[in-house]
Amino acid sequence: MITDFLHTYEDVEKAFVSNQEWWIISGSVKVQIFLTSLDQDAELIVASNLFQYPNSIPEINEYVLKLNGTLKLKGVSFGIRNKHLILSYVRPVEGLDQEELEWIIACIAVIADEYDDFLIEKFDL
Repeated sequence: MITDFLHTYEDVEKAFVSNQEWWIISGSVKVQIFLTSLDQDAELIVASNLFQYPNSIPEINEYVLKLNGTLKLKGVSFGIRNKHLILSYVRPVEGLDQEELEWIIACIAVIADEYDDFLIEKFDL
């Protein structure tokens, strides 16, 4: 399903890393798509690195943690991975359809594109 979705976007930069990992560039954002396994209980993880975040900054942490779980983020959450501030969405694969997959990827792309520049400007990074 993910590969089929990505094939419909012939004019964007994308890569098929493995049968469990893909990425796509949407605007200024790289959206990564992962499956935790190929088993029945697999989870879909869609994530985007916002910017390098090697040192934790309490003001940023508090700000983004307050946003997590709000309707403004539509189920997307901020986190830290590999010294980057990220946005991610995790969902069981069971019951996932093409429309929801597209919605999840679009949410990550739009919200990441909005918040990367906003947070850099707001906190003078």
